[in-house]
Amino acid sequence: MDMKELKRRVEEIIGSPLSLSELDKQAWTNLSLDRDHVTVNASIIRVKDQPRWLWRTDSKVYGLVAEQGQFTEREMKLMDLVLSESLEKTAHRPSSGKRDEESKSIELGRWLQEQIDTNSTQSIVPEDMPLRSRLQAPLFPFLLGREDRQAHELQFSKLNKLLRSYFGGEVVLIPLVESWLILVNEKLLLDALDENNEGNETERDMLAALGQGLYELIADEWGGGGFHLAAGDKLTRYERLVPVAISMLETLLLGRIFQVAEHIYLPWDLELERLIYHIPEDRRQQFIQESGGDSHLMEDEETLITLETFFQLDCNVSETAKRLYIHRNTLLYRIDKFKQETGLDVRSFQDAVLVKLRILLYKVTKRS
Repeated sequence: MDMKELKRRVEEIIGSPLSLSELDKQAWTNLSLDRDHVTVNASIIRVKDQPRWLWRTDSKVYGLVAEQGQFTEREMKLMDLVLSESLEKTAHRPSSGKRDEESKSIELGRWLQEQIDTNSTQSIVPEDMPLRSRLQAPLFPFLLGREDRQAHELQFSKLNKLLRSYFGGEVVLIPLVESWLILVNEKLLLDALDENNEGNETERDMLAALGQGLYELIADEWGGGGFHLAAGDKLTRYERLVPVAISMLETLLLGRIFQVAEHIYLPWDLELERLIYHIPEDRRQQFIQESGGDSHLMEDEETLITLETFFQLDCNVSETAKRLYIHRNTLLYRIDKFKQETGLDVRSFQDAVLVKLRILLYKVTKRS
């Protein structure tokens, strides 16, 4: 399609000049997920209340902006009709399977994002939603998040191709505002587990291993470490899609708060963190104030790393010393020093629980 010729024809019809620019494909996805848009048809969307249109072809996305001043709503609707009819006369609508799949995924993603924004946990995927039939089988969810949407722009087709290759078959890829929800058929995942299973790992262990491999593949493909990945338990009914998506987003958030050195987050490893996060802010502050004046120790990087490593390794002194590359006596000195300053001995179960809670409270209050 000659877009310049099409632009000229439309200008003649509406009697107003248009500016034409070629845009990144992500612009279409971003606007499609935003509520401030009007869907003209499968290939044209308009920014709500503005004379700006995005026009998608099989290979490119174009931006059309009316250079005339203000347009009335009636004039913009007329322009919608003119552009739609011009498309029908001058070009074929996108018809490839890949494009169809992307359009369906965007439609499902837009609906899902609306339910998430309104916390509509009881909402069920509408019967006329194109991808609903693919949500019938048991699915394992992964959520891919990125810190900077502009810095790491993922194209649906490339990411979908990468996922199909990794899992060995079709997956359901749903774009959300700042993340991608990935649903993998149970059969595909079990096949992948069988191929990679070298021992008697549990299902969750293998999910963690597959998540690690997927994260490394994506980070290597697009470069940098700005990605985060959450995995979740099996989704057995499509009716649970909204609460599962909300839970996955919360897992991603908790991981970023409490596991800043990690990139892969598992909900079963963040249960205590989830509890702490949902404690009202005033009760958190009250606990911190009543727990003593040792908050400055949490700001000491060496102390914090030592304690977190100690708890991560089940309070095992020898293993902690090895992990930190220090002598056992050095670790014991740090533990005794902490006891002298706080009155809490982390080798005692009760004191260890209190210190763990204080660390988590410190992290969440520091973030807020």
